[in-house]
Amino acid sequence: ARSGTPPHASSEMSALHLHASASLRGAPVIAPRAARRANVAARGPMPIVRANADIMSEVGTAVLTEGQLKAERYVASNRFKLQGGKGPTFEKRWAERKSRLANLDGFRFFTLMRRVEGMGGPPSSTDDEYDYVSLTIWEDKTGFDAWRTGEAFKEAHGGGTLFGFVEMLVSSMMVLKGNPKPAFYDGLLPVVKPPPEDVKWKSVGGWRDVPADGVNPLEPDVFVAMNRFKVLPGKEEAFEKRWAARESSLEDMDGFLTFVMLRRDALNAEDGYNYSTLTVWRDRAAFDAWRASSANSKAHASAGEEKETLWAGPPSPVMYEGVLALLSEKGA
Repeated sequence: ARSGTPPHASSEMSALHLHASASLRGAPVIAPRAARRANVAARGPMPIVRANADIMSEVGTAVLTEGQLKAERYVASNRFKLQGGKGPTFEKRWAERKSRLANLDGFRFFTLMRRVEGMGGPPSSTDDEYDYVSLTIWEDKTGFDAWRTGEAFKEAHGGGTLFGFVEMLVSSMMVLKGNPKPAFYDGLLPVVKPPPEDVKWKSVGGWRDVPADGVNPLEPDVFVAMNRFKVLPGKEEAFEKRWAARESSLEDMDGFLTFVMLRRDALNAEDGYNYSTLTVWRDRAAFDAWRASSANSKAHASAGEEKETLWAGPPSPVMYEGVLALLSEKGA
C-alpha cells in the first residue's frame, strides 16, 4: 500500500465527496442471522488475505483472515474540521454543488453528517472530533471507481475546468481547518428497511434541491448514531462473531432506517477505532425512544454477559444530524 498523506490539492479534490464501495455486488439487503452464524462457524483458521481496494493510502491495507465476515457493502467517508462559525457556509457549498450521485450504478445511501450533542456531551472547540463527515454507502467499489473517473466527478469538482478547481480550493481554504481525513470501511451485517413512502428527501436529477443561505444550518433529514470500538489485535474475528450472533429487533423499531457494522479498511486506524456501529434513524426522537426501550436494554444486557475482553477501553459514541440525505430505492 502507498504511504503518506496526499498533497493538499488532490486531497481537496477528493475531499468534497469521497465515496467507495464493496467487493460484493447484489448482496441481499438483509441476510438471515442464522445463515450468517452458519457462514462464520463453517470457516476455520485460514491463510491471511488482503482486502480488495486501492483508493488513498490506507485503502486495501486491512489484513483479514478467512474466518472474518465478508463485506456486504463498502462505505466511504471524509471527515472535516471547520473554522469557527463556518458550518452554514460549508453546508451551502454542498447543497449547491452539481452531482448525479443518486443516479449512479451501485449507489445506496449518502448524507452529510453534522456533529451534535450526544451521549458524550455537546461538541466543544477543544475536542479532537470532526465537525462534519460525508458518508456514502455503495454496493461495490466498481460504482465508486466509475464515478470518480467519469464526467459526474468532474461536474461535482469545479466542472472539470482548471478555473473551477482553483476556485473550489480557495473556497475550501476559507472554510476548512486543515486537510480533510478520508476513512474507508467494509460494511458488515447490514439491516435495512425499505425507503419510507412519505420520505421528503428525494433526489432531483441525482442530487438534492435544498435552498441554503449560508447563514442558517440546513434542516436535518436523519439522525445518525455511531459507537466506535478499539478492537484488540487478534480479536477481530471473535468481535465479528459476537455481533453476528446478537439478537436484535432494530428493524421493528419505529423510525429505524439502517444499521451496518463498519470495519476500517486500514492496516492501522489513525484514531484507533477499527470498528464502529452505524445506525440511521428518522430523527432524534426515534433514536431516544429506542434507547429507552426494553429491546435496547435486552441487547446490552446480553452483551454484558460476555466474559472475554475484545476491545480496549469503553466504546466511544458520537452523534450526528444528517443533511442532504439520499437513498436508493433498494434502501441503504
